[in-house]
Amino acid sequence: MTYEELTEQVEKLLNGRSSLDVDVSPDFQCDQTGGYPVSLCVLWDQDKAWLEPNEMLAEDGTDLTYARQGCADFGIRDCPDVSAYNRLLESLGQDAVDMAWLPEEPEEGMVLS
Repeated sequence: MTYEELTEQVEKLLNGRSSLDVDVSPDFQCDQTGGYPVSLCVLWDQDKAWLEPNEMLAEDGTDLTYARQGCADFGIRDCPDVSAYNRLLESLGQDAVDMAWLPEEPEEGMVLS
C-alpha cells in the first residue's frame, strides 16, 4: 500500500466526520518509520488504528517519503479496545509505550467523570 492509498482509506473510515473524532497519541519514535516521530491514531467507533507522521516537525525540504511509507506499511489495524491499542504500541517499541500507553482500568481512587 502507498501512503496515498492509506490516506484514502482513512478518509473512507472518517466518512465525512471531523478529524476531531480521531484520538491521536503523543508522538513517539519507532523503527517502523526510521525514527521519524509518528502518532498512533484511533477511530474508536470504527475499531481502527493507523500511524501518521508528525509533519509539523519537518523542516523545509525534509523528505518524509520513508516515514510516510512506514506508516503505509503499518496499514490500518483492528483496535477494538485499550488492550489492543496498547499491544499495537508494544509492537512499535518502548518509546511508543512510554509516550502513549493508556491505562486499561482506572487506578484505585480515581474518579472518572
